[in-house]
Amino acid sequence: MFRGLYTATSGMMANNRNQQILTNNLSNANTPGFKGDQTVLRAFPDQLITAIENGKKGTIAPQNIGTLTTGVYAQEGIPSFLQGPLKETGNLTDLVLLDELLPTNPETQQKGSMVFAVAAENDEVRYTKNGSFTVNTEGLLTTSDGFPVLGENQQPIQVGSTDFTVQENGQITLADGTQGDRLWIGYTENPDQFVKQGQNLLRWEGNPETPPQFVENEALLEGAGGFVKQGFIEQSNVDLTRTMTDMMTTYRGFESNQKVIQAYDRSMEKAVNEIGRV
Repeated sequence: MFRGLYTATSGMMANNRNQQILTNNLSNANTPGFKGDQTVLRAFPDQLITAIENGKKGTIAPQNIGTLTTGVYAQEGIPSFLQGPLKETGNLTDLVLLDELLPTNPETQQKGSMVFAVAAENDEVRYTKNGSFTVNTEGLLTTSDGFPVLGENQQPIQVGSTDFTVQENGQITLADGTQGDRLWIGYTENPDQFVKQGQNLLRWEGNPETPPQFVENEALLEGAGGFVKQGFIEQSNVDLTRTMTDMMTTYRGFESNQKVIQAYDRSMEKAVNEIGRV
């Protein structure tokens, strides 16, 4: 059997998966707070090729020839948590977290990320970067999909109407001037431990003992002043030009592997129809 068929086939499957991820990024280019996925490609374990020869005095002496690579596979799609462009909307229910003000970790040279907390199905806590909120008929602050936004005590926030203000530390002031709840805003140095769940929600898959921690004050930002901005939303961080270029590259990779399989097919056809007659 031609081993190259497995390598070419695995390449087609990996390119197909990568194309699906890129297509999903492209379709969410206008989704507030969306984080584009990056495909991680891994190689299958190499096989060691050994030739068995007769050695001196009738002994068997294996001789290493080299390794054989058996192809690649798309292991997963990892979200990029780079801050997307900010867009001013003027809507009081639109909020954005200013990740760009976060300090850089001196060891990893990377910034962490802040998230809002919401109550998903079965009252499970989930996280989101999408601050395009609304107010439902019960006066609760919710996401565009209807999930209640959680406050400091991880309870749904009652705002009554869309006429409220949010301070830079997440404290809500209601229309009558009284203080409402404070937004639960979490911070983590390892945002790559989030897993997308759909509906722009994130699930924490990291160490259960070190989930995103509630940001209590502005000390995290080293005196930057605040980390919430009202009347703005964070746009998707998907780069349309780069995504289109990557899609073309992936298509060409798929096409190249396809031609390899066609070449093997023609070779096997000759082996059966021509060589077999001799």
